[in-house]
Formats: sequence, C-alpha cells, structure tokens
Amino acid sequence: MPLESLFKAANYAVIPFWLLLMVAPRWSWTQRLVHGPVVVLLLTPIYAYLLFGYAPPPEGMAFSSLYGVMVGFSTPHIVVAGWIHYLIFDLFVGAWEARDAQRRGIPHLMVVPCLIVTLMVGPVGLLLYVLVRFFAKRVLEYDEAGDQ
Repeated sequence: MPLESLFKAANYAVIPFWLLLMVAPRWSWTQRLVHGPVVVLLLTPIYAYLLFGYAPPPEGMAFSSLYGVMVGFSTPHIVVAGWIHYLIFDLFVGAWEARDAQRRGIPHLMVVPCLIVTLMVGPVGLLLYVLVRFFAKRVLEYDEAGDQ
C-alpha cells in the first residue's frame, strides 16, 4: 500500500473510536472497542513494520540527538510511523480521560472539548482535561481509584 494511502487509512481508522468516546462513552461496545486492545492490535503491526521492516533507517538516524531525529523524519515511512505513534497514544490518552471522568462523576459535556483537543493536539487536550478535572473535582493526582 502506498504510504499516502496508509497515512490516510490510519487517520480514518481511529475516527470511529474517537466518535464513540464523544457520543457514547458508556455504551458497552465503546468499552470493548475503545478501552480494549483493538486500536493497538490494528495499528501497532503497521507501525512496527514501518520502523523495522519497510526499509532501512536513513543513515544518521538516531533518537539521541535532534539532528538524528530530524534525519529519521526526513523519510516518509518514518514520518508515517511517527504519525501512527501519535494516533495510538492520543487515543489512549483520550480513552483515559473519558474513563477517569466517568469514575469521578465529571459531566461528559465538559469532557468532549478535551477529547476534541486531545485528538488534534494531544498534550494540550490532556492539560485541558487536567484543568477541567481540577476545577470540577479539585483533583490533580492521577489516582486510578478515583472518587469512590
């Protein structure tokens, strides 16, 4: 599959999961699909193939220096792998936000903007959720037990 097609397919693959988080966070299929390993099982093999099997890394690529990372991201297959990395981890963070909000009794309408921002610019969305969570429940720590 051409890299451009793979890039688009990966983007489209996560959209249903984000929509489930936004419109049906308590539905049993949302719990199974979004909070389970489906996305990881779907996208990680592609990610790993692009990093380790598609083509050799460009000469000079290294994760230990800015220059080495820039060299890596000068090749399309590494850029697509990096993008898939973002897609997987941003969805993981969004799923955590939704679960945490449910555990803590934060109204879902307050969480939806955080999810949208997390989808678009992950760390900023996480910060927004942390702020919403603090002002709604006065909680800063990431205790998974929640307010039970």
